Amino acid sequence: MAIALYNTLTRRVEPLEPMTPGVVRMFVCGPTVYDLAHVGHAKTYTQFDFLARYLRARGFEVTYAQNITDIDDKIIRRAAESGRDPRDLAAEFENAYRQDMDALGNTSVDVYARALDHIDEIVAQVQALIERGHAYQLDDGWYFDLSTYSGYGKLSGRTEVAEEDSVARIDENDAKRNRGDFALWKARKPGEPFWDTPLGPGRPGWHIEDTAITEALFGPQYDLHGGAVDLIFPHHEAEIAQMEAASGKEPLVRHWVHTGLLRVDGAKMSKSSGNFLTIRDALAMGDYRTLRYAFLSQHYRSSMELSATVLEQARGARRRVENLARQIDRSIDEPTATVDVAETTWATMIERLDGDLDTPAALAALFEYVREQNRSSHRPGPSAERLLQRVNDVFDTFDLATRTVDDSEIEAALARRTELRKARDFAGADQIRDALTGKGIVIEDTTSGTRWWLADAVSGG
Repeated sequence: MAIALYNTLTRRVEPLEPMTPGVVRMFVCGPTVYDLAHVGHAKTYTQFDFLARYLRARGFEVTYAQNITDIDDKIIRRAAESGRDPRDLAAEFENAYRQDMDALGNTSVDVYARALDHIDEIVAQVQALIERGHAYQLDDGWYFDLSTYSGYGKLSGRTEVAEEDSVARIDENDAKRNRGDFALWKARKPGEPFWDTPLGPGRPGWHIEDTAITEALFGPQYDLHGGAVDLIFPHHEAEIAQMEAASGKEPLVRHWVHTGLLRVDGAKMSKSSGNFLTIRDALAMGDYRTLRYAFLSQHYRSSMELSATVLEQARGARRRVENLARQIDRSIDEPTATVDVAETTWATMIERLDGDLDTPAALAALFEYVREQNRSSHRPGPSAERLLQRVNDVFDTFDLATRTVDDSEIEAALARRTELRKARDFAGADQIRDALTGKGIVIEDTTSGTRWWLADAVSGG
């Protein structure tokens, strides 16, 4: 179980060494549920779904938790615009998000933890910060005092908010002691949801919900925290400051893992640019396995481009594996050397995934295996089936079962074509070939017989 991942905190690839050997407690920042989730969310959560699947495949016991931000300025504003109760709006979009995750095959999360279900824990954590001298009160709520915590900036190398920090939910108040101080508890405002607490009537700040939730689930320290790179500063810096200041223990998290961002059609995604894609928009363009493949064919730390061309390439790559799966003959009694090739391929993929989850390199090993099998004069057998199933258990990018055409009908048509060619009825043979081509089936005449496979453009799954 020697797995190494890039650790944003230490800025190097290093072994994943959980606090309890063989047990990984993993938390990933979830969505703020005020609208439908978009393909940027899809990339991040698919890549963390893969990480959780892979850790389990390698023998780790994983508890994977995500928070659901269901009380926040954005939710309150959107609810006010539509004349709705913020809780109802949040519940609707949480359900939509959960449906989208299921549709993507992202099924690895064990706990979805709502902020609204952890108000008591949030209040208790703010009280701990007050008691330890890390928080102060202004007219609009309680703030974290950055001057009392010397470790701020150790994750990102930054301490100041910059212009590009558009998702930071920056808390503005001219009376703050330090420019970067952030809200822990927001005082009640007219028309907004609030809770009567020892902190005064109000609601949570954004950063505090994550550490209150993880403390409730995992305690003050745990193994792995994930999110997209745009959350490193100030959100994840704020999490570290809150929990380490409240508990007096460090590090909050042993391993910080961040995914690269997504661009759509050559630009940063935005509604004003006309390239904003919800997950539902993307799934309408193709099946979920193609979208998963597009994300997992890129290294998780890399930014990536999503376009119709990228999806078509992903679809074509999938078909190469699925077409090999079609040729498998389970009845073959394979020689040891053939079995060894499949086992060696799997071992190579494991080695590459153990090295900072290098999915592109792992898939390259798989496609080398596919090429060799396609060059062989023999059909693939049980060892190929075992290999493809192992791969798909973690990737979930290949349809190894669904048949979009009837194999027996194709084999019968090819047999008829062979007879026509022997009888030198080439026109009749060409008619059969053209009919198969029209169904998206490619045929190849070789010295050992005729082979067929589905064209890359055929959809399914």
